[in-house]
Amino acid sequence: MKTKYFLIILILILSYSFCYSQDYWESIYSSGASIHCLAINSIGYLFACTNNGIYRSINNGANWEQTSFDECCATIISHSDTLYAGNHLGIFISIDNGVNWEQTNYTSNSHIISIDSNNNLFVGFWGGIYKSSDNGASWELVLSLSDCEVVNSIVENSEGILFAGTINFIGEGGGVYRSTDQGDNWEHIGLEYEYISSLAINSNDEIFAGSRGQHYEYGGGVFRSSDNGETWTELCDDVLVTSIAINSEEKIFIGCSDLDGYPGAVHFSVDNGESWDLIESEIMPPTTGIEFITISEDDYIYAISYESISHIFRSVQSSVGIDDSSIQETNIKLSNYPNPFTSYTRISYQLSPTVKEGVVEIYNIKGQLVKTLINNQTQKGGYYEIIWYGKDNYQNQVSSGIYLYRIKTDDFISKTKKMILLK
Repeated sequence: MKTKYFLIILILILSYSFCYSQDYWESIYSSGASIHCLAINSIGYLFACTNNGIYRSINNGANWEQTSFDECCATIISHSDTLYAGNHLGIFISIDNGVNWEQTNYTSNSHIISIDSNNNLFVGFWGGIYKSSDNGASWELVLSLSDCEVVNSIVENSEGILFAGTINFIGEGGGVYRSTDQGDNWEHIGLEYEYISSLAINSNDEIFAGSRGQHYEYGGGVFRSSDNGETWTELCDDVLVTSIAINSEEKIFIGCSDLDGYPGAVHFSVDNGESWDLIESEIMPPTTGIEFITISEDDYIYAISYESISHIFRSVQSSVGIDDSSIQETNIKLSNYPNPFTSYTRISYQLSPTVKEGVVEIYNIKGQLVKTLINNQTQKGGYYEIIWYGKDNYQNQVSSGIYLYRIKTDDFISKTKKMILLK
């Protein structure tokens, strides 16, 4: 067990930088009931799928009301302004923005719903995929899996090829399946044993698969395929991905679980998944577990947490504006040595002449402040070093693990860096 967690610590140090924004998110809805997913129609109405039914907002989340669908709801999508919702009783349809609902002839459990370019309706559930070509009047089982394998995502590329992502928690299987005949037949094509939570496809028909873990190696991550799933490239392996979405500028966003100390919240990539940044704000620290994300037609991001009080978060600005321009690394250079370290590490930084006061802070992996090394001390531009002996603000020795450090000044917040304390 110690070896497992040591490996996790070493993995987490490798590839992440952190983008801090104190007001990037706002909470537009909260509930003591679980919120599973969100649908947005063409006129901007929001539909939240919860354990208490479906709630609707017609004013961008300022107010919410329960629709006539009052059963536990597991999934919902909007297609051509028709709503499709599913739960343990089956699939329901609304053509009047959720005011009235009619049940289809599918009367079994549903986990996700998808519609392809030919208006074929698909239901993914624990055990396979059902297909309907007549808007729910009749159904055919097109993919049969074990009862332990759940279908989490079905997407389609520009050539009409369908891909399904699944999880099998206790046995062989799981990964990605493919259909080249409108979902009538499926074949397993890769990522076996990965817990594939979500799939997304960019404008170049590259497939991105988010994994929230692996049957034998535990850690999840993001995978990419440029050949319709024949081969896959692992892009990162230090996050547990629960949901994935791509905006109009091809920026990739992943919602992440914070289970077992992994960084949660929402991460993004502007270079096709080669590197990743964490979007953090005061109301969504890295310890926030995210279950679902989606992007509206105007590129706003919506994220759903699964805390004791679930929230629907929305970005306060369009996601097309996300980049690293607010992190001005040319003004603050930051590093530490040795890393990993056992007794102490030397943190060095260089400030520009424009900086007047700075704060050097150290956090644990949960985002909790551990040590303030310099607090609003006036410093001229130049090169500085300070030693951290692995003690907190109360002079207690901290435990082994990953620690994050950064500098805040009167003008800038540096990118956060990682260091490992070993004993």
